[in-house]
Amino acid sequence: MESVNYEYFDSENDYSKNPNATKHRSFNVSRGDFSKYAILNGFYGKKLISRDARKFYSSMCRMAVKKEKGFYVISDEYEFAETSYKNVISFAMGMLATRIIANEIYNINKLYHFTDKSFKGTLVNGKMAPDWIGVDGQKKVFLFESKGTCNKNVRKKTIEHAKVQLNNVGSIKDTSTNQMYYPQKDSKHVICSCFDAYSGIDKVWNIHDVDPEGKGEVNLEINFDKECFMYYQAFVSYVDSLNQVYQCESVKNQKYYCWVYEDEKYCILEEIYNSMKSGQFNEQNRYRNFNNYVNEKLSDIEYPEQFSHDGISSYEDGI
Repeated sequence: MESVNYEYFDSENDYSKNPNATKHRSFNVSRGDFSKYAILNGFYGKKLISRDARKFYSSMCRMAVKKEKGFYVISDEYEFAETSYKNVISFAMGMLATRIIANEIYNINKLYHFTDKSFKGTLVNGKMAPDWIGVDGQKKVFLFESKGTCNKNVRKKTIEHAKVQLNNVGSIKDTSTNQMYYPQKDSKHVICSCFDAYSGIDKVWNIHDVDPEGKGEVNLEINFDKECFMYYQAFVSYVDSLNQVYQCESVKNQKYYCWVYEDEKYCILEEIYNSMKSGQFNEQNRYRNFNNYVNEKLSDIEYPEQFSHDGISSYEDGI
């Protein structure tokens, strides 16, 4: 398992003018996490992802870095790619970095894509929304905008544009509960994927977390019950498409259904899978209380050491 370098900046001015981060640490990321988060990003639009698409999303991110002295560093294939390809990989790495930071730093185990058509919010006068919305264990809403580059940092102009996208959103209504959320400064983040020297190693994968200032205006609506259901539906549809009988495995009294396909293994918490297939939660009842049901199941999960070695992705969402 290799490490990435994480740096937090308290404002966009700190990031652009002052290279000293407010917070700084490194942490491990498994190759399994690369695959899992990249594949989840490919589920955009709530459509069933094909086997070829799974390989594409997973391999694109994994080919972007190589291992060196315990860290992920930029690969030659990424660094010297043709510009258009390089831009696509940079975008994918920015999206991947956001999922990693949401989970590792902010205790958010499910992210929902803001630009998906399921969202009912309308941004006036052509204003753009940020990439992601997520909720932590204390039911605090976070907004994220993802950026990526193969350079040492993301350009000031790009950060300013991301700030505007984040600050376009003033409030969010959960239509499943009618609860209102008002994201504050500390819950709006620009997540940047870039590569710089660290600990005597050249071009280490850096993830920069920029916390821009400003207030939003527009209200957006989301049904968290439905979004949570669709999050798992994409995974369940994929493993069902493998046309294989799942195997049951128990880990610390927690039961998982598991499928093996080629060189990868896919598992999901038994209770979540069964709830998806039961028909109890559906469009007719607006998937009512599914989000709370899942969160209750996840709160009981224990994470044994065998889930943390290289090659194993995180299980915080029951997948």
